[in-house]
Amino acid sequence: MSASHERVIAALELREPDRVPTFDLMMDSIAYEIIGKKPTPTDRMLGDPRVANLLDRAVPFLRRFPALATALLDKPAEIEANGFARAGAAAAAKIGLDSVLISCFPVFQLQDSKTLTDFYGRRYEVGVDRRGFQVLPTYVGGLIKGPDDWKVLDKGPLLKLPGKCNKLAAGIQAEHGDRVFIFGLGSTGLFESTWQAMGFERYAVAVRKERELLGRMIRFYTDLICMMVEAFADAGLPGFLFTDDLAYKSGPMLNPRMLEELYGEGYRRITDTAHTLGMKVIIHSCGNTASLLPWIADCGFDGVHPLEPTAGVDLAAAKEAVGDRICLIGNIDVSHVLVDGSKEEVFEAVRKAIADAGKGGGYILAPDHSHEDVMVDRLQWMLEAAREYGRYPLK
Repeated sequence: MSASHERVIAALELREPDRVPTFDLMMDSIAYEIIGKKPTPTDRMLGDPRVANLLDRAVPFLRRFPALATALLDKPAEIEANGFARAGAAAAAKIGLDSVLISCFPVFQLQDSKTLTDFYGRRYEVGVDRRGFQVLPTYVGGLIKGPDDWKVLDKGPLLKLPGKCNKLAAGIQAEHGDRVFIFGLGSTGLFESTWQAMGFERYAVAVRKERELLGRMIRFYTDLICMMVEAFADAGLPGFLFTDDLAYKSGPMLNPRMLEELYGEGYRRITDTAHTLGMKVIIHSCGNTASLLPWIADCGFDGVHPLEPTAGVDLAAAKEAVGDRICLIGNIDVSHVLVDGSKEEVFEAVRKAIADAGKGGGYILAPDHSHEDVMVDRLQWMLEAAREYGRYPLK
């Protein structure tokens, strides 16, 4: 077992490793910059108005012929998504991270030059970032308006995802798993998958009047995510990341009591499945999750990320509240510190985070998000500062 694996496992088990471990989502083009990859022709074409005009005419026509659309549109998108996951692991190994996320998301279907849909019944906008790469799609709405829409949604592509994730993860684990502790991600969370497929206003109606529909959707996605866990475990990955954004910057999006009522059983099934297979399981949830941390710990997660500082999450208070029950991960700001902060600011942010949450173990240092404006040199400074301030016993 590598030193990186040992320190990540120790932190997740609330023990003191040799030093504070590091982690990153690697879900933006910073991974490509680290490994020296240039934008592809597809990336460049999405930013070209002439190509956009052509796509707006051609894609709807191709969608009328499923086999042709699969070969010319969906298969290249899947190859691109898989390459993105491989790049993230390679970048983590190259820059010296202890742990990283690989995301298996061959779920998007291009509908025109600016619009994607996914297999979950959601619509997105697509664009290009400052490095010239495609950005993570931006959610704009749902396609499920009621029980009939859910009934006719083609779930076949979703049921194929665990097999695809297994194949992708096995290759990445064989190449980089001896140096980096890899967490797999292959599906969005139970809350996100249900509300985003409808849109929040329609979801609020369903919570009050269509519990049978919600129950069917939640059970389906719980089963799917548990199959994803099995697929990653069979591929040799030591960890699983469950992502479910539960909060705004002001606090929870749903009443905590209702979160437990609707999703608690599913959450516990997912964590139990991971632990039965010998995996560590962490949750990523944006926003101010401070009031939800005890419930998240109750659900059986080994760690929680990102403890977003710009949403008002106080790392020292989180350590006091749940630090003896769950590993805290993240809290290094990506709105300024890792974008245009000075080296002194990066070092001070790392020093403070370790002082706030590192005592006794149970802390993993990480950016609070993956963001297209994060700079490679700032991420390197973060890792340098972790080596300086994170050695146990802490000063």
